Amino acid sequence: MAACGGNREIFGTTWRWEAFQDTAGVNDITVSDPEKYTLTLNEDGTASIQADCNMVTWSYQLDGSQLSFDTTGPSTLAMCAEDSLDQQFLERLGQTATFVIEDGMLYLNLWADAGNLVFHSE
Repeated sequence: MAACGGNREIFGTTWRWEAFQDTAGVNDITVSDPEKYTLTLNEDGTASIQADCNMVTWSYQLDGSQLSFDTTGPSTLAMCAEDSLDQQFLERLGQTATFVIEDGMLYLNLWADAGNLVFHSE
């Protein structure tokens, strides 16, 4: 993990997933239960993730504003409710390329300008 410079506020904060903003504007998602979808970046290079009914631990690489996840970490394997966003959440997290923190919000920008995951701190 590289030094994060002025982005210390990203560490240790529990970020709640509020929305997915599709670049094309056709697949936007508003998350009805943000407390079920959380992300915490720990300073040891691990990410603690709650994806609805599952808990996941991934490692991550941070270099300036570039952020990527190693999606091969351990996970509980519970079957969440049919309307759960758990798989979409994890899939999009795995596509993270960069991030921005602005006005208490965390924006994870996906590869190939595919959209943004929007988080608010607890």
